Amino acid sequence: MLKKHTCKVCGSIAQPIGSRNGKLDGRAYEFVQCNNCHFSFVTNFRDDYAEIYNEKYYAGCGADPMADYIHEYKNPLITIRNYEWQGAIKIYRKLCPENGKWLDFGCGSGGLVRYAKNRGIDIVGFDEGWAASLGREDGTQILTASELSETEGMFDFCSAIEVFEHIADPLAAFRQIRRVLKPGGILFLTTGNAKPWRSNLLNWGYTSCPDVHISFYEPETLELCMTESGFLPKRIDNFDLYSDIIKFKILKNIGLKNKKLLIDALPWRIISKMVDLRYQVSAQPYGVAI
Repeated sequence: MLKKHTCKVCGSIAQPIGSRNGKLDGRAYEFVQCNNCHFSFVTNFRDDYAEIYNEKYYAGCGADPMADYIHEYKNPLITIRNYEWQGAIKIYRKLCPENGKWLDFGCGSGGLVRYAKNRGIDIVGFDEGWAASLGREDGTQILTASELSETEGMFDFCSAIEVFEHIADPLAAFRQIRRVLKPGGILFLTTGNAKPWRSNLLNWGYTSCPDVHISFYEPETLELCMTESGFLPKRIDNFDLYSDIIKFKILKNIGLKNKKLLIDALPWRIISKMVDLRYQVSAQPYGVAI
């Protein structure tokens, strides 16, 4: 008899939809999907995080071959990650016009923290593990879990860039972020949109590294997470704010690591819009703390 699993977002029964093998040890990871809120997740995920998110992972030699954060750390001026960083700042300045205090939740080694701070923004990061230690060594302000637990109502803006797909308990993370935000504070996140892949989730590239990608959301799933955690979900109605973030995603997925002048000359607003029609990145909501 198949084991029943409860949806971590709405509490309904989540049905098995199949499995994919991980890249680290080849084990089969089981996926389930909720028929109510459409949250999908890996049931037998690994929780030995120090082993998974180690130096090899951040060098692109672990569970996700595209996650070469060490290259970005060593080459901050030329990495294509600059496009994502500048896109995040555009959204921050649009949604948080008073230049409020910013927390980058799940900041890794703190690349966005350094990029934004160099542009006069009051920002700190939060993360745990190998990459966070690397960032702290060069003076980047990255809060520990203990420090974050002592924080309440401090921040005006929180970003979580490609973080929630790694989180086993999304509601706990949303509530943690809500606690550290001021009333009216903004949560902006990016994570893959599972909605276009609802009927064939296991063919989606986002599910190809189930060692680390363990939670998958549709826009309505995120809206429910936000509502249950003290946020009012909203949508960004200006696609241009997403253009740089989508540009980064495109370049990363074709294997490019560094910026090039010829690449910048391409009509990226048009290209990004066409890609977004397929992958619906900009459909994901942001949250306003209530």
